Amino acid sequence: MELKVGKFKPIYTGQMRFYLKWLNRYEKQADENVPIGIILCTEASREQIELMELDKEGIAVAEYWTDLPSKAEFERKIGEILVEAKERLERRKLLPNAQVQKEIEYFYEPRD
Repeated sequence: MELKVGKFKPIYTGQMRFYLKWLNRYEKQADENVPIGIILCTEASREQIELMELDKEGIAVAEYWTDLPSKAEFERKIGEILVEAKERLERRKLLPNAQVQKEIEYFYEPRD
């Protein structure tokens, strides 16, 4: 898990790839799955992350808040996340199953 201060930058993925390859080669036990990495940032573009297809590499990017938002702001943000998750699920339905397999499921998407 990598904690970053500020907005997500694509350059962060190179470091995470290195960590995951090292863990896979030197630390992973025979009965363990391939390691996954999580990059936490204060802001991230879901569209950018989706285009990078990081989930296929075992990398997830998530946002964290540095301050607790007001109730109205929290409800607005959760509403946005719900709409985005529903849109991603709808896009998945349009793709053939072979192209939809994911290494990591985003935490707002149910497992198939």
